[in-house]
This record gives sequence, C-alpha cells and structure tokens, in this order.
Amino acid sequence: MLNTEYLGLKLKSPVIVSSGPLTQNAVSLKKCEEAGAGAVVLKSIFEEQIESDVSAEMEKNAEFLQHSSAEGFFEESSKNYYIDRYMKLLTAAKKELSIPVIASISAMRMDSWIEYAKRFEACGADAIELNYYPIASDASVPGSEVDEKAIEFAEIARKNISVPLSIKIGYKYSSLANIIRSFDKAGIDGAVLFNRFFRPDIDTETLEFTASSPSSSPDEYGEALRWIGLMSGEVKMDLCGNTGIHDGNTVVKMILAGAPAVEICTAIVKKGFSVIGEMNSFIEDWMKRHGYSSINEFKGLLAQEKTGEGYKWERTQFLKTIN
Repeated sequence: MLNTEYLGLKLKSPVIVSSGPLTQNAVSLKKCEEAGAGAVVLKSIFEEQIESDVSAEMEKNAEFLQHSSAEGFFEESSKNYYIDRYMKLLTAAKKELSIPVIASISAMRMDSWIEYAKRFEACGADAIELNYYPIASDASVPGSEVDEKAIEFAEIARKNISVPLSIKIGYKYSSLANIIRSFDKAGIDGAVLFNRFFRPDIDTETLEFTASSPSSSPDEYGEALRWIGLMSGEVKMDLCGNTGIHDGNTVVKMILAGAPAVEICTAIVKKGFSVIGEMNSFIEDWMKRHGYSSINEFKGLLAQEKTGEGYKWERTQFLKTIN
C-alpha cells in the first residue's frame, strides 16, 4: 500500500531516513529498516572535515614529517583512511539491509565530488546524494553567476556519475524554478528540498561563535511544500521533501504536493525510531479513509498544474489579517 518509487528505486515506504547521526553506524541503520523506513541516506562524508582532521594530525606529527615526500604520503594516507572508513560503512549497510542505501557527499572541489562518488558506486551505493549550497557572500558576484555555477555543477556531476543521482539544495537562489528545471534537463534524477544548513550564532557572555540548534521544528516544512507544489508537475525528476517533517500528516501533504518520498531526521532523534512506523500507519489510515489503495493515486493531486487553485502556491501575502 505504501510502495513508492524514488530515483528509480523501489521503496516500501515514502519515509526515508536522511543523512545524520542516525545513519552513521550499522546498528542504527538496521533499526531504521526494522522501524519501516523505505531507504536510508548514510551520514554525509565532508571533505572539509576530512581536511581539518588531516591538518590537525599532520601538525601533531610535524616532527616526523620533515621530508616533503613523507608529508605528502602521510596526508594522502590520512585522507584515504576517512574515505575507506565510509566505504566500509556503505559495504556493511549494503550487506545487512534490504532497503536502498544512498551515499551522501559534501565536498569543496569538483574532482573530490567525482572521486568520492565513483568509489561509492564501486561499493554498491544504490544512489548518490550531493549536498550543494554555495554561500553567495561575495557582493561582486551577481546571482545569475551563482545560478550558472549550480547548473554547471549538476551537468558535470551527471556526466561522471552513473548511478541514480540527487542534489540536496537550499532555496535561496535568484530563480529556484529555473535551477530545478535546469537540473531536470541535465538528467539529475531528484532534488531534495531543502537542506538545513549550519547556522552560526553568538554566545553573548563569552563573545564566541557557536552553532544554533541543528534540529528542525514542525513548522519548517512550508518552503519545501510550496516548491514541490509549484514544480513537481513541471519536471520529470523526483522532488523529495525535507526539513520540518515530524508526523505522518506532513508526509501526506508532501505527497499531495507531488513528492514521491520525504527525508526525516529530527523527528526520530526526538521521538525515537518508532516514529517511522507511526508515520507509515497514519499514511495508511489516511489512504483508507479517502479511498486510495496506492500512493500514486494521490501523488501530486494538489500540484499547481493539477488544481484549479494552483495560484495559491505562489501567494506570498495574506489576504486577511490573522487575529
């Protein structure tokens, strides 16, 4: 009843466990499957974190790395250690799980994205999810150039990665609709809307930089819902809902807007793995009450192109004052 298809993969549930603390070891991954998840996205491998850790190790062992050849060998070996560790997790997940396993990559250089992806393909990853979000902090760079680089990134990635490919993005582009359509034209299989990024904060007592809470709240799903509703009927690729999805009712909303699947994390962290089963049960009960026997029967039912009130997806101002 809950079967759906995402990135060309057959899922037994539209609920996917997103990249995060719950998908970084084999024990938690197995719990995701047992709880009823349709797929899992392994915790992202971050090139920036790898380089930071390697740099710290090299500094610690500086006295033993006097020769440039030794330094180069140590640096390369250290990087491979972290990549190999991720590959072991991926291999173990593929061996233990019967649901699709998606590898997640966040890199700084294009050759790194491709290198990691090819190595994970070789380990049997069912799909690759790329985390892409540039901070447009250079005031001399116009928004159109930021958009063009995103599209170029998608085109290069697609040419070099053979397994199903999704890109997890933010929504702050000069023309998000054009970005999504361009990704679709480039042959990208899916887009995850939207990534929840690191948000800097300040401790006013110590005057130091800190991080705001990485957890989402139940009222944060609105932007993803809007853009899935706006674009799901215009592109062939799958649009997956992410951020602020804490219950089955929100999952149903995403599917009605046109998403074949959603990714969740915070809901499990706060409520435990059982929330996956609760979401699945809610969706099934809702489908029975409304006379649906499959997700495809109501997927995209309220997308902009399929409803006479599609203009409401574009509304940004309230027509009445909220008391």
